[in-house]
Amino acid sequence: MFKKISIIVLFIVTLFSIIFGIKYIRNQRYPGFELIKAVPIDAVFVTEINGTIGKLGLLQKENEIWNELKQFSLFNQFDSDITLFTAWVIKNPQVSNLLNQNKVLISAHKINNSSIDFIYYLNLNNVRDKKQIIESVTQQIPVGEKITQRKFGNTIIYSIVSNTQKGKKIHFSFYKGIVIASASEKMIENAINQSDTSESLMNDAGYLRVSKTAGKNVDAALYLNLKHMPEAISLLVNKEYKKQIANFTNLGNWAELDLSIKKDAVLLNGFTFSNEALNNYLNIFLKQDAIIHQMNEILPSNTSVFASFGISNNNQYLISYKKYLEKSKKLNSYQFEIDKYINQYSINLEKEFFSMIDQEVGIVFTEIEDSNPYENSYIVMRVKAKSLVQNSIETMLARIADTDHIKKSNYIQNLRIDKETEYTIYSFPVKNIFETFFGSIFSGVENKYCTFVDNYLVFSDSKNALTKFVHANILKKTLDNDPKFGQFTDYLSSKSNFYFYANMYRSPIFISNYLNDSLKSGLKENIESIKKFQAFAIQFSKSNNMIYNNLFLKYIPESKAEAITVWETHLDTIIDFKPCLVTNHYSKENEVFVQDISNKIYLINKVGRVLWRIQLNEKINSPIYQVDYYKNGKLQLLFSTESQIHLIDRNGNYVDRFPVKLQSKATAGVSVFDYEKTREYRLFIPCSNKNIYAYDLQGNLVNGWDFEQSDNLIKTPLEHFKVNTNDYIVGADKFRVYILNRRGEERIRIKNQFMKSKNNKIFLETGNNKARMVTTDTSGTVKMIYFDGKVEEKLIRKFSANHYFDFQDIDADGIKDYIFLDNKSLEIYNQQGTSIYNYTFEEQITDTPLFYYFSYDDRKIGVLSRKTNELFLINNDGTIYRGFPLNGSTPFTIGFLGNSGSQFNLIVGSRSNFLYNYSVN
Repeated sequence: MFKKISIIVLFIVTLFSIIFGIKYIRNQRYPGFELIKAVPIDAVFVTEINGTIGKLGLLQKENEIWNELKQFSLFNQFDSDITLFTAWVIKNPQVSNLLNQNKVLISAHKINNSSIDFIYYLNLNNVRDKKQIIESVTQQIPVGEKITQRKFGNTIIYSIVSNTQKGKKIHFSFYKGIVIASASEKMIENAINQSDTSESLMNDAGYLRVSKTAGKNVDAALYLNLKHMPEAISLLVNKEYKKQIANFTNLGNWAELDLSIKKDAVLLNGFTFSNEALNNYLNIFLKQDAIIHQMNEILPSNTSVFASFGISNNNQYLISYKKYLEKSKKLNSYQFEIDKYINQYSINLEKEFFSMIDQEVGIVFTEIEDSNPYENSYIVMRVKAKSLVQNSIETMLARIADTDHIKKSNYIQNLRIDKETEYTIYSFPVKNIFETFFGSIFSGVENKYCTFVDNYLVFSDSKNALTKFVHANILKKTLDNDPKFGQFTDYLSSKSNFYFYANMYRSPIFISNYLNDSLKSGLKENIESIKKFQAFAIQFSKSNNMIYNNLFLKYIPESKAEAITVWETHLDTIIDFKPCLVTNHYSKENEVFVQDISNKIYLINKVGRVLWRIQLNEKINSPIYQVDYYKNGKLQLLFSTESQIHLIDRNGNYVDRFPVKLQSKATAGVSVFDYEKTREYRLFIPCSNKNIYAYDLQGNLVNGWDFEQSDNLIKTPLEHFKVNTNDYIVGADKFRVYILNRRGEERIRIKNQFMKSKNNKIFLETGNNKARMVTTDTSGTVKMIYFDGKVEEKLIRKFSANHYFDFQDIDADGIKDYIFLDNKSLEIYNQQGTSIYNYTFEEQITDTPLFYYFSYDDRKIGVLSRKTNELFLINNDGTIYRGFPLNGSTPFTIGFLGNSGSQFNLIVGSRSNFLYNYSVN
């Protein structure tokens, strides 16, 4: 009986202990308090982060953007503070768990009209958390520093003053179950007071609306108070723009942006609430559908900054815009501008222009100069029908000219790009029209001149700027054809109502133009770091009675300066072909012939315009020859492919009977010889049936040519040498060199045959000694073949079977030298075997070196490094020529375009479908 009573008593005691324990633990936990209630309502922005310590640690260790930002002194100090803070947290597991389990809020506030300060908020789980935090802080503050405390209302504010960091202060307090921390004691007081008021951001309809759109699995949620943001931003800009930005408090209400931080990118997207009952600027777009922006199809690829508006309904835009102006008390000045032209010229600019606009209008900056950021600025407007708009423009100009008693022709002039290409430029006397219609974003650009580019009307301050814009389009050197821009826009929406883009490499001058002196100085000091951020973009568009936002920043750590070219011509695809300079027989100027990897051929004039393009079925396997088929001074282009010989005139038309089909597939390109310089051309081509075929220029097989088959395939073009009065046609297969006469008979039999190197041709050397032919064998041994069949050799050193060999007079002493390129090494020797110079590249070279003769004592070697996409031009002393290496991905040609002869042009292909023309002085 006693045992049973004891068990019952024990059970009751245990039950009461559990109940009491639960009640005690519950009493130790803080009642739930929403952190947002403690945020003062003048917050510029609020950030909400979960798993704070883990995310900060990953950012510091792995994120490239974070590491780059450490080059900035202010951010580096922030990083140091974070490092100290996380180190302290790691030593305190309870605090670490608290931070990783609970969300952290950070709010930013403008103080003293001069700076921004931050408040940090964190929920506590129970009263023990408060005790542990105080104990941890007390135990780990450095020697010489102490915690002070003072009473504020019903709580205590703790303060730490750092002796090691120039008196830096941190304050914190515990109130209503949360920790509040800030570098400003006043901010702590404001947050405590805010916690006791009934009015908070929890009562703000705009904040509540956007908070419901926040993502769940993002790095952070960023809430922007658009009423207070302008005042904060105004602290960053110079006096010229400070007031204008600070007063722009009616953009919208609240925006929420989900923050995702990638290794090399920052993405923010989310919604903005703009109360339609208020006079917010964003309300103008709440009744506009997002449009597909096509402006990048004509914007030059060197665009630094552009901003484009997307307007789906012109009439609705005008209604909304005028309503906004009326409430802003600016409608009268708008109407004054419209009435001025109605009264003076009977031109209703509002009606005229909004009947022209087809969804897009924007402002564009290309090359930005220190002295004048507006030097290369444009306003671009897509039009509904080019011919109708052109008629409207000319009608307006006629009315203005008639009223002002001047000739209409004074407003119209022609812009000639080349002989075949001409644009009409209009002088446009109406000022500030786009600022009137679309706001101050268009201020600073005077629409003095305009022209049509495709279906766009482009305005600029100068004819020179318009010429650059037009020329970029002729060459198709546009953003749409820029692969980097294409990769960047993969993260952006195809539709929007507003689209802002800044190329960070090109826009530092533009950005600094708006910054205050301190930030401008910081930008200048860290400009190389800024340039590593590829680009920044902002988009917004209407979505379900709200505005959807998309912001994107891309980082590219290996950003390089873009080489300055004379022009860049966009081709249909990339090329792997050495561009060839050919003569225009009319102008006597050089033009460029090239083939892309789809086998399409192009003729391009001296300003980079494609004159024609022709699709071939095969890759060209020969040099490009110019011949005079009709013997009338007009030149045609002759070349071969594997199955055909082609002859095309300057207009891109085949000459009669061409292309000529070969008897068998070619194993090397065609060679063209004119024995007596009488234009009686002979075309020789080795084929896969081991025959060498000889054709005349009419495409007929030559009678009297009777070559017996080669032993093996001849895989290099035939050479022609004339020594004294004798002609020698020379070719080689894998094991044998053939020296033939004009009839295909063996003229010289070599006494000691050898395996000729596969990459190299046979060169002729004449002079005081006997004439001889020079080449190398597969080991790199120099072979000298005399015209009596004797062969001498000279071993400089052993080279691989893949070596390249050339035979040129590098040092201008009248005697040719040996040029070897093997793997990464370029080596030049004189005929005695003495080294003239050598140069070692970082990567293996897989193309033959190119010899360039600039003047008698100025001779250089060109080398392409495909792996690094670099072009080298090496002086005759082994040094790299100034300005090199340049960017390029094909063998290159150097010569003159035009006929001035004042500077050389280097023509080369790129990896991005462009043909580059560099100037080489």
